[in-house]
Amino acid sequence: VGFCSRAGPVAMVKAYLRYEKERSVGIITSRECNVELDHSGKFALTGAVDAVNIWNLRQGTLVRSLQTAKASERVTRICVKSGKSQICAVGYSDGSVRLWNFEEAVVVQTLQGHKSGIACVCFDSSGHALASGANDTDIVVWDVANEAGIARLRGHVDQVTAVLFWERERSGGLATSARIISASKDRSVRIWSIEMQICLQTISEHQSEVWSLALNGAQTRFVGGSGDKFLRMWSLTGSEETSGENPTVAEFLGAVPRPHGQGSVLELHFAQPKGSEAEFLLCLGSGRSLEAFRCQEEGDVKKRQKRRKRRSQIKKIKKAGGADVQEEQEDEEEQEEDGPRAADELAELPPHRLAAKAVSMALCKATGEVLVGLNNNELEALKLQLPDAESNVALERTGGVDLPGHRTAIRALAVAHDDSLLMSASAESVKVWNVLTGRCVRTIASGYGFCGFFLVGNEHILLGTKEGHLELYDLRVAEMCQQTAAHTGAVYSVAQAPDLKSFVSCSSDKHLRFFDITFTTGGTDSAKFEEVVDKAVELPDECLSVVYAPNGKWIAVALLNHTIQMMFADTLKFYISLYGHRLPVMAVDISSDSQIIASGSADKNVKLWSTQFGNCHRSLRAHDDSVMQVRFLPGTHYLATAGRDRELKLWDCDTYELISALKGHSSEILSLALSQDAAFLVTASGDRQLRFWRRSGEQVFLSEERARELDEKFEQEVEREDVDAAGGRAGGDVVSLRPSRRTVESVRTTERLMEILDEATATEAGEDVVLPMDAHRNPCVRVVAYVNTLTSNNIYEVLLALPFAHALRLLSFICRFFEVVAKLPGAGGAEGSGDSADDAKARVLSAAATLETPCQAALIATYVHHHELAATPSARGLLIRLREQMRQLLQVEKDRIGFGIAGVSQMQRVLKRSVGVPLPPAPTKPGPGARGGAPGAGGAPKKRKRK
Repeated sequence: VGFCSRAGPVAMVKAYLRYEKERSVGIITSRECNVELDHSGKFALTGAVDAVNIWNLRQGTLVRSLQTAKASERVTRICVKSGKSQICAVGYSDGSVRLWNFEEAVVVQTLQGHKSGIACVCFDSSGHALASGANDTDIVVWDVANEAGIARLRGHVDQVTAVLFWERERSGGLATSARIISASKDRSVRIWSIEMQICLQTISEHQSEVWSLALNGAQTRFVGGSGDKFLRMWSLTGSEETSGENPTVAEFLGAVPRPHGQGSVLELHFAQPKGSEAEFLLCLGSGRSLEAFRCQEEGDVKKRQKRRKRRSQIKKIKKAGGADVQEEQEDEEEQEEDGPRAADELAELPPHRLAAKAVSMALCKATGEVLVGLNNNELEALKLQLPDAESNVALERTGGVDLPGHRTAIRALAVAHDDSLLMSASAESVKVWNVLTGRCVRTIASGYGFCGFFLVGNEHILLGTKEGHLELYDLRVAEMCQQTAAHTGAVYSVAQAPDLKSFVSCSSDKHLRFFDITFTTGGTDSAKFEEVVDKAVELPDECLSVVYAPNGKWIAVALLNHTIQMMFADTLKFYISLYGHRLPVMAVDISSDSQIIASGSADKNVKLWSTQFGNCHRSLRAHDDSVMQVRFLPGTHYLATAGRDRELKLWDCDTYELISALKGHSSEILSLALSQDAAFLVTASGDRQLRFWRRSGEQVFLSEERARELDEKFEQEVEREDVDAAGGRAGGDVVSLRPSRRTVESVRTTERLMEILDEATATEAGEDVVLPMDAHRNPCVRVVAYVNTLTSNNIYEVLLALPFAHALRLLSFICRFFEVVAKLPGAGGAEGSGDSADDAKARVLSAAATLETPCQAALIATYVHHHELAATPSARGLLIRLREQMRQLLQVEKDRIGFGIAGVSQMQRVLKRSVGVPLPPAPTKPGPGARGGAPGAGGAPKKRKRK
């Protein structure tokens, strides 16, 4: 289409409407993510591919979903912050960690620090620190309050599977999170010091991959679980000083067998039920058993040690006649037996049998609720109970969530004729969903469904099964009303005739069979189907897909022998055979005008054929794996294809161009369904997820779509994997050991900072440049004002990418800024002259006089480029001036803060003497200063309330 102008005909650009994700349903809990409970134990947080679902366990309903804009990010780990705050940390497959307020469904923080998927996250008890471990073998410790990384701990050589904060008690009863315990698939457990950023001890007692760790309530014992049938226990020493070159902070106590254990240990939790003083250890394996162990009290442990010692003495007396050489060995064995053992501290209890194999487990310590995620897309809620006086714990099932999802992969989809309902079939059941709300309204037990459709009236569903049966279901009573053994092999496809009064089925038994649908009134069976006698057609190979032409003239059948056979619908005579695919044809469809037939094959290609002559218009390399479904959008020549490469693609069959590619599934797409007017598409995959794609009003232009795809590739290249000594550069630790990682936003911020530095330099040199809106401001002030916009989360990345020449200019501007600030009144320098112009200039400088970010920027720039600065003689004077000004200004700020802390401490002492209420200790002054009051005792809240 075009129009004429003086320059000649100009082609009009064709526009399309964009399809966007509307919602995803069907996943209760994914296998790639763990489950968590909130602090009340009423709500469960589960991973649903690219979202976090929040379920009400009592009602079994979905409350809300937490999802980001990027569909490629997979949720891999969830951790709920301790206390009563509604904050959870969610780890993603791209290496990012997001802090969500799951009550308001908003992102609080985004932490970028890993190169690959997050495998474990953990908060400390205060919630101010967060540790994350990933597949890149690194552990990053984050300061949640400052939104910045504290340290990167590197030492494991394989995926980090578990991480815990060991909060030891120091003098004064104050806890500190100075150490971290981590486990990895490299069979080792490491204990780290956050303050020194070193590994204090490496434990290699495990014989296979370590998957889980647990600390007891007293922080004196920790247990590790691996791929074998043993739990290993260590005792932790709380001493502050460790002597020797290789200090030992954890002592191995031994291994405890798991008699009922199945598979690897997935989760370990110490629990203390209400009304019990004893502590219990819950152990979840990859099988169907949830094991429980009772932690023995100190008195029982000593009794067991004495009993063991007595048995060893009796044994020694019986062997007294032996050789003297054995006496020393027996004495050593006796000394070893006198020490503590893990078997003395853990006593096995009867296990709990689960409904299916387990994936993960969560514990609510406040209520004793236990939540188990199963690998069949189901949640099982348990309760810790104390049934007898022996303090043995029992697990009782209190509920679960299983209806809003299939147990196995979804193999068939169909949309009702009025677009109000959606049918999905799997190996165990057929479900009916409300399209508007996304809720499951019917669940009916069925055979292994491979295909199906709604009958006229949307009150009945016909299903073809793997067993070769055709099953008819009445949705009004949610029961099967007819079952016929139509084929001897699996029914792969069924197709309705254009008049909706009959249908055809194809099977692996190489036969096509035709059926008539009849409706009755007044009886119990309002609909039924009957096979048309002597109308079955035998084909040369197994039939994989069948479709009617919309004009009712032809029937197209896709065969296992790589061909498509077309026959006349009325006489069933052979019409034409389409050759060209190199592997079996998996799906076939005909356009609404019956002019184009599309076929998708396992050879990854989609071919477009003419129904008139059988010639191939075009062969499209559609997917990177087998093409499973092809469907024409009604009334158009637009084609939707789905494949095992997890993508849904839209094609224009007139221009043979790709319109857009829709991503989001984590497994191969097996089914595809369209509404009657193509207002929405529905896809289902092996991950049991149903995704709705709604047509929006946004226009899509192919040139812009291709440019957007190139931008996405560029962003992936920008988010590179950092390595030690990148590019042969000296001092590779500056790059590799930083807690954060480069992002697209940090690169853009660096480019903007470089532009501001160039503009400021050109302005001072008197060059003619295009200045921004704030050109009236001093160039130095403009640079520092932009530096103040940098956050603690991205300042390191921004300055790391800054070239040395621009970093030298930045240090020069910051130094001059400090020199001016030092001369301001009250800044510890000279007093102002009182002149009005000078006062105005001082007010302008004071408005940007935020010292924290410029000082941090100066230190980071100096640290990153210290080799270049040391080799540049002209930079030495700048660094000396910068050091003097920073010391002077920071000392003034330190004194001011200390004065304020001393004032607060004095107020606390006055209030304590006047009211008699012990108050919390005052914050410590940065340097020698006054001490605050002592920690409060019991009963203080009541006195404060009366006051």
